[in-house]
Amino acid sequence: MTEGKKTNRPYRIIDALCYVPTEEVVLDLPVSLPPQMAPYLKNVFGPRVAPLMGITAEEFYRMKITMSQEELRKALGPKMKFMSMKLEEFIKQLDEMGVEKAVIFNLDEETPSRLKGLPNDYYAGVVRRYPDKFIGMAGIDPLKGMAAVREIRRSYDLGLRGIGVRPFMFGIPPHHAKMYPLYSTCVELDIPVWFHTGINYSTNNMEVERPVYFDIVAQDFPELKIIAGHGGWPWVPEMMAVVRRNENVYIDISSIDPRYLAMPGSGWETLMQLGNSVLQDKILFGSTWLFMGRTIRQLADGIMDLPLKETVKHKWLYGNAARLFGLSA
Repeated sequence: MTEGKKTNRPYRIIDALCYVPTEEVVLDLPVSLPPQMAPYLKNVFGPRVAPLMGITAEEFYRMKITMSQEELRKALGPKMKFMSMKLEEFIKQLDEMGVEKAVIFNLDEETPSRLKGLPNDYYAGVVRRYPDKFIGMAGIDPLKGMAAVREIRRSYDLGLRGIGVRPFMFGIPPHHAKMYPLYSTCVELDIPVWFHTGINYSTNNMEVERPVYFDIVAQDFPELKIIAGHGGWPWVPEMMAVVRRNENVYIDISSIDPRYLAMPGSGWETLMQLGNSVLQDKILFGSTWLFMGRTIRQLADGIMDLPLKETVKHKWLYGNAARLFGLSA
């Protein structure tokens, strides 16, 4: 990756939702992508990535829906190698960009997708190699019942310090009974839960991720640290209300180009207003940079360019995540 225009302003960054671009991860992302999410390859990040691979977004999509995992792995391996880098090279880039910590994450959606991706052990291995640079979150499939609970404990023993779940993939809202054993385990271990929230572009509906459902969970588990990923658009005012009344709920703004946050009519007005005032301690910067077409630093520079108080910018980029993940007093 090449760096674009840089700001001369020094600041610290914690990337609260970051891809680690090793060859294994880059290839696993499309290979283990649930069939329900195949439209992403045609309509969302495919139009940006596919041409760089020498194919069209439509071809990328067709490969996904017609090939087995092994066939797709062989076909895409040579084409996607340019997107990957050695872990040591990525660490160097993080240091150059001022990223002090990056939260890397896995997802386990084997039950609804019938596809098995990289195990949590892989991400734990990355954290063990660079414990000063990475925090890892385990992928958990709530439809696996007690096996999911055991996986949380096993992943914790491996060194991972959080879990990630996309409710829309499982077709159950966050206050469903199947989710509650996961929450009690996370409270016991004192680790956060990251949720996908808001719009998705899959063939599944998005209603199960309405912010009001997270309010129920936050009230039932006031000690559970909840991260509402991607900000909850298009239900931003509702999301902000949930965060306002629950001390244990945070929002990350990953997968959002910062320049759109301050754009009139974008739907982010409530986040910009309250995130600059009463909720300034509850917003986390996350990049999910790999398919954004921009580097972590470029996205962070976008936060620095927002019409926010200077102290608030630094909270979004560093301070709030440092507190949530126990990195500062």
